[in-house]
Amino acid sequence: MKRYTPVLYLLFGILVMSVSCKKEAVSPITEYLQNTKIKADTSAITTTVKDTTTVDFGDIVVRYEQSSTCYPGREIFSFKATGTTLPPGVFYYWAFGDGNTATGASVSYSYQAASSFVVNLMVVADVNTVLTKLSFPIKAKGQQTRPVAGFTVKSDFPDNINYLTFNTSSSVNHGDISYYKWEWGDGSSTLTSVGLIRHEFPRNVADITYPVKLTITTNTGCAADTTIAVTIPAAYPIKGGFRADALNACTNESIVFTAEAENVPGGSVYEWDFSDGKGVVTGNPVTYKYKYPNDYDVIMSVRLNGRLIYRTNKMVNAKGENPKPTAAFEQTMVWQNSTTAHWLFNSRSTIPTGSIDSYQWSFGNGNTSNDYYSSVETNYQKESTAKSYKVQLVVTGNGCADTTSKVITIPAQ
Repeated sequence: MKRYTPVLYLLFGILVMSVSCKKEAVSPITEYLQNTKIKADTSAITTTVKDTTTVDFGDIVVRYEQSSTCYPGREIFSFKATGTTLPPGVFYYWAFGDGNTATGASVSYSYQAASSFVVNLMVVADVNTVLTKLSFPIKAKGQQTRPVAGFTVKSDFPDNINYLTFNTSSSVNHGDISYYKWEWGDGSSTLTSVGLIRHEFPRNVADITYPVKLTITTNTGCAADTTIAVTIPAAYPIKGGFRADALNACTNESIVFTAEAENVPGGSVYEWDFSDGKGVVTGNPVTYKYKYPNDYDVIMSVRLNGRLIYRTNKMVNAKGENPKPTAAFEQTMVWQNSTTAHWLFNSRSTIPTGSIDSYQWSFGNGNTSNDYYSSVETNYQKESTAKSYKVQLVVTGNGCADTTSKVITIPAQ
């Protein structure tokens, strides 16, 4: 807003020159001053009707209107001063309380900052003569206010797909957002002063899309809204899990996974995560081979039209590739005398993956050993004639077993 003080002084000068050139005439201003007693301290009466505020000061009346600050408009104060008893040729000088001024009976002004201000109006005849003056307060909302409504929605509770989290992304260029009104589209609404809220939609047997509307209102009274379509999936009463059947466990293991869930709607797709880092397999039933022996947390998911509607899991033991051990040993007679022969047996068994879990020895002479030792010894009693014995080793690993045997001969006494 430009300052108009130089213009005021120019007009005052013209008034003074006019009076000095015509001293013999009695001007309307002089007559007004002679007949009127100015009371500058008299309180003004302020009334507001709809959009118009009137400040009545007896000799002068000020009316002003305040336009909306909301986008796409901007706040403008339109002032108009009238005085039916004032003489013609008076001069109106406005000071808006923020350092800016204007002249004229009708002026418009916009404040840059939101605040309360005191407007001063002075009606003058010339630089030495003040006819009347008044002051009145106004409250400005400031610059153009442009709120923008927005929000995001996500599901934070997998066990309750009807309970969703809504978080505002709304903004306003001047001022603050006072409150948020949520209209959920299901017949209910919520008014809140914070932008994060959760809402539980009704459960239905079919998918339903709700138009969720957010309306924001700023402290300047401006509003904006936006609507997002939120689809709530049907609540399917699915229960149950799946079966895992191992085939050829100790030779070339494959596991057949078969869903046993109930109440699964038609058109659903089964997805399997075998927890070995190789991604998801689709189908029902599906056959799968693990490379390594381990316990795997297998997850079965059911999707309908690309949306997850059910999920379950359980631990499955797999033997992997080449799980079976190979049994082998070597034997040595350590010492003998006339009645006894002492033999040593060393396991040379191997296993491709995992480890050997047990060694079970049968020496053919009634003696056995189940101790976890790969090297064992035993005594054979000599008889009157040479005698042969079958020595057998059974090794286990990964739940699989292998057997080997050899025949040794004990000489006669």
